[in-house]
Amino acid sequence: MSSRISTCLLALAAAAAFADGAPADEIVTTRLRNFLDQAAAEGFTGSVLVARGNRVLLAEGYGTTIPGGAVRVTADSVFTTGSITKQFTAAAILKLESAGRLSVDDSISKYFPDVPADKRTITIHRLLTHTAGFPGAIGDDLERVGRNEYVRRALSTKLLFEPGSRYEYSNVGYSLLAGIVELVSGKSYETFLRETLFVPAGMPKTGYHLADWDPARIVHGRTESGGDAGTSVERALSDGGPGWHLLGNGGIHSTVGDMYRWHTALQGDSVLTQAAKIKMYTKHIDEGGGTWYGYGWSIEPTPWGEMITHNGGNPFFFSDFLRFPDSDVVIYYSTASRERRMRDLARPLARIVFTGETAPLSPSSETPIRIAIDGPLAAEGTPAKKWGFPASYRGTRAADLLEAITSDDPAFRRAQAEALFTPDLIARRGIDALLQMIERMHGDFGQFRVLGARPDGAGLLIVLDTDGPNATIELDLEADEPHRIVGLGVQLGD
Repeated sequence: MSSRISTCLLALAAAAAFADGAPADEIVTTRLRNFLDQAAAEGFTGSVLVARGNRVLLAEGYGTTIPGGAVRVTADSVFTTGSITKQFTAAAILKLESAGRLSVDDSISKYFPDVPADKRTITIHRLLTHTAGFPGAIGDDLERVGRNEYVRRALSTKLLFEPGSRYEYSNVGYSLLAGIVELVSGKSYETFLRETLFVPAGMPKTGYHLADWDPARIVHGRTESGGDAGTSVERALSDGGPGWHLLGNGGIHSTVGDMYRWHTALQGDSVLTQAAKIKMYTKHIDEGGGTWYGYGWSIEPTPWGEMITHNGGNPFFFSDFLRFPDSDVVIYYSTASRERRMRDLARPLARIVFTGETAPLSPSSETPIRIAIDGPLAAEGTPAKKWGFPASYRGTRAADLLEAITSDDPAFRRAQAEALFTPDLIARRGIDALLQMIERMHGDFGQFRVLGARPDGAGLLIVLDTDGPNATIELDLEADEPHRIVGLGVQLGD
């Protein structure tokens, strides 16, 4: 999963709809195809589905399932949904509440023994809305840890803030919710989802292990150099996985067709009651940047009506889910492309559907800056030169952040953070939470060297060779002076 602090999850560009209403289906389909054919010609690999009501406007695959292979990606190809898994966990909780078996207002102490005093005010609602105070993660997604051990570790983890006092996106909370689903239902998490959600919605190709997949349709990830990185099934689901660092918050696999069926089911009442869906889509907590978090979904006003959305991914895959319930429009895509512009298709696809206007594909990033620092780092010179970055606003800000990450001086870290992050980000997230993120990077990375960097819009992607798995730091920067950090993300993996 990706741990990310950002001003928003998604910002759709405003555009006026046609005076006569939505553009004709034929126009939309033609322009969607043209846009995605261009993306495929420039390297996009993935599956895309766009539908309006009961009319599927496009359901296509692009690229090959294996780098350099002959098998084409189709609408039936299998990808991980990443953190989109959270909406299934939220739906399972609401299903149990509708049956009178729990309440979202219950304290977690009702379900887990020996809950410490600092966590006794955590409710199911606070887990669902990322307001419990847990950090983003407490271990590696691929570690095979069981439910009881995971709960023990989570309950012994220091909270980032008093429960209910603010928002901090956390995979930990959703894994604990999956544990509650098992304890209340008496069934495994996946079995409960399959019996109460996936089968009623007609989703045979969705799950961890119980789905009906053709192994040849599972898409392989790509390494940075374009090689075969294998599948998320091999990484996360082999040997009895996933472990509880991933279960409930990520890792469920599906197809674009099954996810369209999920959207259709949520438009009706085959899986959830109207009362449950109202709770799911309520704007429970402000995420900042104009979006709110419900239960497993992010809610955002757009020029085309309220959008219910979530995305998910890891270094190898990315999926995005956009739903406009009032107009019954759904956009879902999964990709194995690593280039960020090939993952950010939501804005142009939505624009085409609602206005008929074809937005150009984002231009390719500049040629990556290849950096190799093999020996001890020199102490002299500017921070940018010390780390091997060019003397630009991107290089300077990247170097400043690495100085904070590598420092053992708390006062220096705080001074760097106060200078680096925008006042708005500090006000919304809290300087202590930002410092804790830097501290976690300090501990997780250990000794590292900079492998490379690539400009990404106004920001920068920095690849580090660490004591553990390689890490990619994603910096979102103000486009204008003083170019402070408005978003910071970390992905672990090749």
